[in-house]
Amino acid sequence: MVAAMMRALFFALLLLLPVATLAQTQQPPASSAQLLKPEELDQLVAPIALYPDNLLSEVLIASAYPLDIVQAERWLRSHKNLKGDQLKAAIAKVDWDDSIKSLIATPDVLAMMSEKLDWTK
Repeated sequence: MVAAMMRALFFALLLLLPVATLAQTQQPPASSAQLLKPEELDQLVAPIALYPDNLLSEVLIASAYPLDIVQAERWLRSHKNLKGDQLKAAIAKVDWDDSIKSLIATPDVLAMMSEKLDWTK
């Protein structure tokens, strides 16, 4: 009886051994994102470094929607005649994220993000 249990335990260990060694030999995947050097980080944030916090947060959120940024900038150029409440009413009808809609109030920021799409991403 003891011999049968020992054999069963031995075979169970043999079955689990490949799984255990596989788990030990696997290394976590190397991160494809590397840390930026201080100079690279400065260059990256320089265009928005002096923005107020609320505008900065909208820029960061809106950067998740690069296609919408381009569309919004083109839409704004084609609707230059709209101001104030008319502009707000027209924007409310468009299906963009609120962060994109808020950038309509800062056309220079929207234009920069649209023109420098690689930076925006």
